Amino acid sequence: MLVARLPTGSPLVRTLAARRSLASFTPTNSLSSVHTTRADQMPPANPPEWHDWRMGVPSSTPTDSPMLRNQGKLPRLPVVPLEETLARLRRSCEPLAKDEKELREVEKKIEAFGRQGGVGRKLQDLLEQKREEKGMRNWLAKDWDEQAYMAYRDSIIINVSYYFGFDRLPQAPPSAPNPPAADPAYVAASIAKTALEFRRLIATGLLEPELVGRSKEDGELCMESYKWAFNACRVPASPSDYAVKTAETDPEAQHFVVVKRNRFYSVPIVDVAGQEFSVEGFRKAIQEVVEQAEMEGDAAPPVGVLTGINRDRWAEAHGHLSSNPTNVKTLRSIHQSAFVICLDEAEPSSKTPEENVDFSWRLWTGGEEAGNRWWDKPLQWMVYRNGEAGFVGEHSCMDGTPTARLNDFLTKRLLTNEPFPHSSSATSSTPSPSPLPFELDSTALSHVEKAHEEHRKHIEPYALHYLSYERYGKEGIKKMKASPDGWVQMLFQIAYYLTFKKPCGTYEAAQTRRYQLGRTETVRILTPESLAFVKSLVDSPSSSSASDKVALFRAALAQHGKDMKLASAGMGIDRHLFGLKMLAATKLGEQEKKEVMEGDGLFADPLVKESGTWRMSTSQIYIRHSPAYGWGPVVDGGLGLPYMIHPESLQLTVSCQKTVPGDLYIKNFAKAADLLMDLFEQAERDGQGKAKA
Repeated sequence: MLVARLPTGSPLVRTLAARRSLASFTPTNSLSSVHTTRADQMPPANPPEWHDWRMGVPSSTPTDSPMLRNQGKLPRLPVVPLEETLARLRRSCEPLAKDEKELREVEKKIEAFGRQGGVGRKLQDLLEQKREEKGMRNWLAKDWDEQAYMAYRDSIIINVSYYFGFDRLPQAPPSAPNPPAADPAYVAASIAKTALEFRRLIATGLLEPELVGRSKEDGELCMESYKWAFNACRVPASPSDYAVKTAETDPEAQHFVVVKRNRFYSVPIVDVAGQEFSVEGFRKAIQEVVEQAEMEGDAAPPVGVLTGINRDRWAEAHGHLSSNPTNVKTLRSIHQSAFVICLDEAEPSSKTPEENVDFSWRLWTGGEEAGNRWWDKPLQWMVYRNGEAGFVGEHSCMDGTPTARLNDFLTKRLLTNEPFPHSSSATSSTPSPSPLPFELDSTALSHVEKAHEEHRKHIEPYALHYLSYERYGKEGIKKMKASPDGWVQMLFQIAYYLTFKKPCGTYEAAQTRRYQLGRTETVRILTPESLAFVKSLVDSPSSSSASDKVALFRAALAQHGKDMKLASAGMGIDRHLFGLKMLAATKLGEQEKKEVMEGDGLFADPLVKESGTWRMSTSQIYIRHSPAYGWGPVVDGGLGLPYMIHPESLQLTVSCQKTVPGDLYIKNFAKAADLLMDLFEQAERDGQGKAKA
């Protein structure tokens, strides 16, 4: 679950039977509207309507397949009753209020907004009507896609994209007699082969749907976003971007792109008979790419860095590049490719925390090799000269759970040396990579030069910090009869209070994919209960017993669990408030708009704004073999806190601006983790002592 950023600041697969069915996967011709223009034509320069590009997705997945057969039965996202949202909004403001007077002022505005006949009721009626419009699958989807992602104009590198870094992958087949210390071509080939297996599962519909709970009786999650994983690409446009998609079985989609020294190459997936190449075939082709790129001498101009700058400036450069027919063919080949693999010169490691920070930084920002990327692709793997590897995902059409599932599938298969399916039927020939050249005139070169400098300035203010906390993990927390996720969320609250001596608005991502086109909702972590617990632990450690503090902790944990349950059920407050704001901006007259958006209006209130300013933005994902995971803070001065809860450890990355004491925060997180476990152990000892007495 990856956090969405506003401009403001299960079983994986069926087993042998399903794998046997994959043999029937063959490319076919299926073109559709804006998504799949001819290879020598660019998508439109002006953004199409959302419904045209987003909903008419050309996909090979059969609608009656296991993956999609129940998708039409999923419920539609509800509209929360206004009084419930306003009551919870008031509650979330309470811990941030300077005094009773400030809280009373907010309460008056909330009451005025929600009164019968008021503007808030009018907006609520409009939102409920919108939900009931004919054909409306999700009242939030269009506005959220556009405002949270496509209309966002800053670079997507810091503020949108996210990364995973892998444990060291095998550098040769298990049967290799003398495996090399490092073979990046083999690593890239094995990633490609495994990713293509996952692609087949999507294209054939044999990928089992994720579940709401632990059993199918709890219901399935929406699988719509998986259609945007492969053969898709974000396209820059003004005032808002859009995305293009080519069906997985389309003849134009049977390749992936490899980038080396800023030079782009197309590697075919299948031979002329439609047979997929073997891992060894892909390895030879990728090694040929390496040799060709190195024969060219110096790196090419870093055209790829254009995809990582301000979206309007990228759209301008994109328009100029598209005036050249050679560039059009290259751009379309990148758009239609299954994914991108980037071969970098760097040699990072993740063995120590310091090395992990360097590894993470290169994955997150590209570092000095940011031009050896195509940041608009939803799936992009990096393989370094020393054989280390990782992943970067573009966030606009997919949240993090689908790509986490893909990368968990990939790393598990490679690290357990599972045989590749259909190896016996793979063609023994080698694919021939084709250069994808860019022809750059002086104007294009100027765009690239400026983009390179813009990228450098954009990433320079940021820093990463990393912690692997080894005293305990999920199993140790469960022994305390506590929710592991709730426990870690309280650690964030303690660490922030230790660092900044005050609380802050805190975001945790919850997924709403139990609904059609569902994405995410906010869990507001800061509550009166969480603050009461933190203050008892930090401000007055001697004023109450350990058992009393544990009772406060459990009250905070219970509230967190309740709020998570509501958010996952589509009953959170932030997407509801977002929907009301969008209608206020587009449907109200000027006077009514001012009543809610300006002056004494509810949405202009400083405390209301602060309660929704995510100075801590948190999200948990779990990949067994990923020692690096991250993304950026979502507000100036804020902290990005991606984390994983392993059985015996806690993994945390802190991203922030260099002016923010991220190093102190991460030390205080470790201190908080010790304090909380010490508290529980003390309460247990006290309880045993009382029992003996």
